[in-house]
Formats: sequence, C-alpha cells, structure tokens
Amino acid sequence: MRRKPHYFRLFAGHFTAPRPLQNNARGHGSTGVPSKVGLRPNQHIFFFRGQLCACLAQWNVYSCIRAVKDINTITVKRGAFRHFSIQMFSITGLVLTCLHIMSSILNTLLDLRKAYWEKKLDKNLPIPPKSLAANRATQQSILRHLTEKEYLAKVAPQTAKDLPLGSFDPGVFDNELLQLKLYSTVDPKDPAQAREPEGNIRQGTYTGTQVALTQAYSRIEQTFSALLDVLGIEPTLPRYISLEDNRKLYNFSAYPKNADGSFAQYPPHLQIVPADQARTPFGIFSAIGLIETQVILQKLTPDEDGFIGKTKEWLLEKARATAYGGHPEKGITIQDIVDYNMYHRKHGTDINNGGNIGLLDDWFSDRRFADQSFTGPNPTTIAQASEEWIRDFISAAKAGGYHKWVITLEKAAEQSLFIQDGSYLRKAVGASPDAILQNKQPGSDQNWAVGTVTLFQLHEDGKLHPIAICIDYKGSLDKSVTIFNSRLSPSDSTAGEKEDWPWRYAKTCAQVTDWMRHELTVHLCLSHLVEEAIIVATNRTIPMDHPVYRILSPHWYKTLSLNAAARASLVPQVVADIVGLSPDQAYSFLRDGYDTYDFVGSYVPNDLKRRGFPSTPEGLNHPRYKNYPYAKNVLALWIALRSYVNSMVKVSYPTDASVAGDKYIQDWVKEVKVAAFMPSFPEIRTIDSLVDAITMCIHTASPLHTAVNYLQNFYQAFVIAKPPALCRAPPTTREELLKFKEHDLVESLPINRQRQWLLAAQLPWLLSFKVDEDRSLLNYAASQWRIYKTKKGTTEETIRDASGKLYEDLQALQKVFFYNSSGMDKGSVPYMVLDPGLTAVSILI
Repeated sequence: MRRKPHYFRLFAGHFTAPRPLQNNARGHGSTGVPSKVGLRPNQHIFFFRGQLCACLAQWNVYSCIRAVKDINTITVKRGAFRHFSIQMFSITGLVLTCLHIMSSILNTLLDLRKAYWEKKLDKNLPIPPKSLAANRATQQSILRHLTEKEYLAKVAPQTAKDLPLGSFDPGVFDNELLQLKLYSTVDPKDPAQAREPEGNIRQGTYTGTQVALTQAYSRIEQTFSALLDVLGIEPTLPRYISLEDNRKLYNFSAYPKNADGSFAQYPPHLQIVPADQARTPFGIFSAIGLIETQVILQKLTPDEDGFIGKTKEWLLEKARATAYGGHPEKGITIQDIVDYNMYHRKHGTDINNGGNIGLLDDWFSDRRFADQSFTGPNPTTIAQASEEWIRDFISAAKAGGYHKWVITLEKAAEQSLFIQDGSYLRKAVGASPDAILQNKQPGSDQNWAVGTVTLFQLHEDGKLHPIAICIDYKGSLDKSVTIFNSRLSPSDSTAGEKEDWPWRYAKTCAQVTDWMRHELTVHLCLSHLVEEAIIVATNRTIPMDHPVYRILSPHWYKTLSLNAAARASLVPQVVADIVGLSPDQAYSFLRDGYDTYDFVGSYVPNDLKRRGFPSTPEGLNHPRYKNYPYAKNVLALWIALRSYVNSMVKVSYPTDASVAGDKYIQDWVKEVKVAAFMPSFPEIRTIDSLVDAITMCIHTASPLHTAVNYLQNFYQAFVIAKPPALCRAPPTTREELLKFKEHDLVESLPINRQRQWLLAAQLPWLLSFKVDEDRSLLNYAASQWRIYKTKKGTTEETIRDASGKLYEDLQALQKVFFYNSSGMDKGSVPYMVLDPGLTAVSILI
C-alpha cells in the first residue's frame, strides 16, 4: 500500500528543478511502478506550472505568480525538500500574503494528488459527456457559501410594487375571481345549461390585466386538457381504444354549414361533446367549465376607458399637450413609444429572451421591413410576381410619375421580382371590391383592415428591397392608392427613411395585411386546423396499433386541447377585438384559407418551386438566397424527416402493392378528402405517396408551426411595428397619402388605445413561450432511439437505426442552421427558430 507524505511545506520562492526521472525499458520509474511525467508516488509529487497558477488564481493571488519566476516543478519529499533554493522577496507583504493562503493551496494540492490516484472509470460503464461532467456537483461546490454580494443580488425588492409579477398566486387569483363573480352557475331547471359569469372588470391597470390574461388563458388550456383527458382523447396515461370506439369518440364538426343553415365559423374540427351526450356528466362538465372559457378573457379586460395607472396617466398627459396646447409635436411621438418599449417591456420567456424588433435603431427601415418576408413570423407567402402584376405596377409607376422606377422595372429580370399579395382579402371575406373594411367591438374603438400588395426586388447579392406598395387593393391598381419607394436600391442613402412618413405609413398597411394573413390563415388555419383535421380523420379510420398511427401520434401531443382553447377564447375574445374585420368576415377569411389549401402543393419542395424559389439545397446555396434561411432550413428538415419516414414505412410496407392493398390507408384517404373537406389530399397507392403524406403531416405539426409561431413575440409585441389593424380610415387618394406627417401615422396606430395595444401585445406573448427541451424534435428522435436501443428483432432494430439516424441528421443540421444564420448579411437578426433543439415536436402552444 502506498504511503502518503507526512506533511508538506510550501514557501513562496524560486525552486530549482530536479533532474527528470529516468524511466526503465518498460516505461516505468525506478520503482517499477507506472509513472506519469516523472511522478514517483512514494517519493515525489510534481505539480506543473499551469496547475499551480490555476490554484493561485482561484484565490485571486495572480500577482504572486509574477514574483515566482520560472517555476518548473515543486519537489516535495517525506521529511525534507530536495533540490531547491529560495530567493527571498523584497516585499514583505507579498510573502505574508503567500503564507496566509498556504493552507488553502495545501488543500488543493492534496485534492490534486487524490484525483490523480483515483481509480479510472470502468470503460464498460456509461461515461457522461464532458459538458455534463463539467457541471457536476463537487464537495467544493456543495460547501461553498455565496458571498454577500452574490446573495443580496437575489434578494426580493423592498416593496411589493417593485417586484415583477409573472403570475398571481393561484389562491389569491381564485378568490378575486369569486369576489368579482367571474364564475358560471348551473341552471337548476336544466343541469346541461349554465349561466355565464355575472361580473365584469370595469377598471384595471395595464400590468395587472396582462398578468390576469396570462393566468386566465392558462386556466382555459387546463380546462380543455382536463376535459379531453376524461374523454380519453388526450389522456394523461395512454389508453388503447378500439377503432370502433374511436369512431364514436372522434366526430367532425359540421362544415361548411351548421345544421341550422348558418356558415360554420371554423373548418372541420373535433366536436368535443357530441349532441347525444349533452345531458350526460360530460355534457354538464362542458356546460359549466367551457362557458367560462368563452367569456373570461373579455371580462378580465377593462373597456378602453377603464384602464388606470401610470401608463394611462402618461398617455393622458401627452393627449392634453396635443389638445389644449395646440402643439401636435408635444403629443405622443413614435420615439416616445420606442423609448417606452425599451424601458417598460416584459421580461423574456420566448426564443429571443423578451427582446423585440423595436429595440433595433432601424426597426422601421426598408431593410427590416423586407427581411421579415424571409425571416419573420410569416416567411411562407412571398412569391415570384406574375407578368400581369409586373405590367400593372409599371403602369402605376407611369401614372404616378415615377419615371426612374418605370425604367428600372422594364429592365429588371422577371425572376428577380417578388410579391406579397393581399389583393384577395375582400373576396375571401365576401366583401365587394370597393367595400370599406371596418369593425368596432363593444368596449373597443373603430378599426380598419386593408388588403395590401407589396412588390419587392431580390438582388443578386441576396438583398430584398421594397419597390412599391398598394395600400389597399380595390379590384385594380388604377382604382387603388399605390406609392413607390424613394430609394431605388438597398445601397441608396438611408438618411431620409425615418421622416418619410407616407412610405412608412404604406409599410404599416402592409404589416396590417400580413398580420391578418399570418395569424388567421398561415398560423391558425394552415398549421393548427389542418393538423386537427388530419388527427380526427386518422383516429376515425386507422387503429392505434397501425404503423401509420404509431408514426404520426407523437406529433399530436396536446394539439386538440390547445386548438379547442383557441377556438373558444383567443379568436372570439382577442383576435376579433383587434382586427379591422367583423367577426363574420374573420371567420370567412379562415374558411377561405382552408378551402383553398393545397395539401400536395404545400410539400416543401413543391411550395418553394411554386413560389419561384429553388427546391433543392444546391439551388438555395446561391448567394441570391443567403438571406432566406427559412427556405434552406425547412427544406433540410423536410429531407431529414422524409428519410426517417421512408425507413419507418418500409418496415411494414415493402412494396407499392402492400400500400395500395391496405384497407385502413384507403379509408384514411377517403375520410380526409370527404369528411375533412380536403380534396387536395393525395391518393395513396405507392410507398412514395405514403411517405410524402406522412412527412407533410409531421412537417405541419413541427417545422411549419414552429417557424410561424415562435417568432411572434419578437416581431409583434412592439405593436406599432406590426399592428393588427389601422386606427383611422386609410387615405383614398395618392395625393392625400403624400401629405402624411408623423401625427397621421400616430393616429393610425393603437398608441392611444391601451385595450387594443394590450391585446395585440398579449397574443404573441401567450403564443411564443420557448419550447421545453424534452418536447423538441431532437429529443423525440433520441427518446425513440433509447426505447429501442436494447430491443431485439428485425423490426425493432430497423426502428432503432432509423431513429438514431434521424437524431444524427438533426444534430448535424444544428450546425448547418447556425452557418445559414451567420451567413446572412451583417446586422441581420439571427434566425435559429428551426434549430432541431428548439423545434417543437408537435403543436404545443
């Protein structure tokens, strides 16, 4: 047994190095015991210069090191020191400092010696990754006390008003709701019916209402989650339900019209409580619990004149300066809102840690406006301009006297011109081409909607530049107001951008249109509701132990309950209150998005090609597309997911004939096409067609929804950058628009409307919470691989290998996506929302 030295003595000074130990032929020291770097366990301990420096630095005595010249080794021998000389320091204080820390250094040296002789890990046992091992608790970390400064930095503020309140205590919140009579009651004559809450909040602060809405919506989600748990639709613990029973449980809502002949509000979705169960306990639960969800958010939000607090006082003071001082410049300015956003915004729980576009100095610029078509919350609708659109804009340029733009457009390559086309808005909502789109909900002010058309040019260096904006399309450009950019190219001076109020107003109109298109169509309809239709149809036609069901079901987690909550609360109580469409028009807009949806045309390669972009990684690697990382990333994810699905499908379907002969798959196709009213769903007769359809279902629930959901708070919380509606009627002539000043833009924004601002900012806040790591696409692949890691059998091993490859593909894409983001133009907002470690495996929020 090796003997430890009796003691150690350490003096600050200069130690001469001993002669290196000579190893014998076997690579051992003179004792025959294996040695490392000349270390003889029973006689000498060598500590190299770097180790000692690290020890000293740990106690903030790096200044001592400079006095210790050319330390090569420290030799410590039992009972004495060998081969050393001491050079005394001239500074007595330095010597005393070194002596004072001697005991601490001694303990560290002993720990180093102990660590050296610890038994190495058994190679046959799992070895934790270095990143985990580096953060493991140690004796030192366990016994370490925080310094006073460290602890006091975490102490709560002295007064309650200074504490940022993320949520109310549940018990306190419940007591307040009960006191305010914000609860439903059962009708004793008809237990299946319930009375809605009597109470209504008349006054409230901006911050308090924010917190209450967040907590109330969380309760709404819990209510639907509990109901679907009880019904067995989204059970907390999984249950096997036969196909026959599932067909009774999963029923489509009426579409396109209800039983009474009125138009359905939403596309086909799960009818949560069937009519024949309305008087059962399930029906009573629905009547009591769900009636509250349909009104609670409205009742928690004060009317516009019911807000109180410092923010309201600040707004009133600005308004008084305008009204009574006769000086519009003393009223609220855009810069006031920018400053307010900088110092009073919420703390962050989203992918951008609470930051928003309003914190950028050039948030209003052409660059930031154009970038959002490639990297914003809606990067899915920009498309190559048709010849007809190009001709129309050239004609508009001639009519408006924009001669330089006429020359530029006539010379421009057609494939370089792109468009964001909102011209279909009036047709989609059932309005005439010249109709004024406006809406006023109880407790709110008048809002206006516009159908904007924006023309862009994509330059060879990848810069997207806005050319012209038709602020509200009314059948043709010559009947509409169209304005052209004063800057002909991205390289033109930006000096006048901030004060170009007519152009800034036009860009605001474009953002209003995109807000509606993104929120109601791309996000809610084409991800949430399309996926729900697939979920219901699958449960009605495919058994739970069928391979298609097993591949798809992990991507449905919590989707149905979240969708039910959105239908009951977010759309009727929030969205309908802040857009310029009437509720009926908003629902018509939703239905139009569903009715015109092309399932096969939305496959990522097909979608990119249809919109005028390359559909291959090689094509997208052209410098022209360097600022469109969404296209690159979503295509890469499609390829990885399709490869995985292909491997999984071939486990059960070795031939095309086996696919065509599967009764359940053929029933599935029919159900989606007919019962779900999705005629674009493909006929599935081959392995490839099945693989594509399954991949599209996963893409809709995971990459697509992630891309259009989790950036909302960054781009929409600063409401004036992307408002949901205009707050005054848009100009009807170009001459009127060209006279616009800052106060005209301010009047068109919800700056003086706390209720509308709150709801517009709260919606993206609620929907942008960062994905938990255990619900990511990457964790899904790792989980399935680990489940099948030790299973035996050809099928099990194939699934294990497919899952492992998916994980490796996704992990590799993390690096690719980083390079795609960093490869954008300098100063671009990083685009990492589709990082597989952040991409949600299902529609979780």
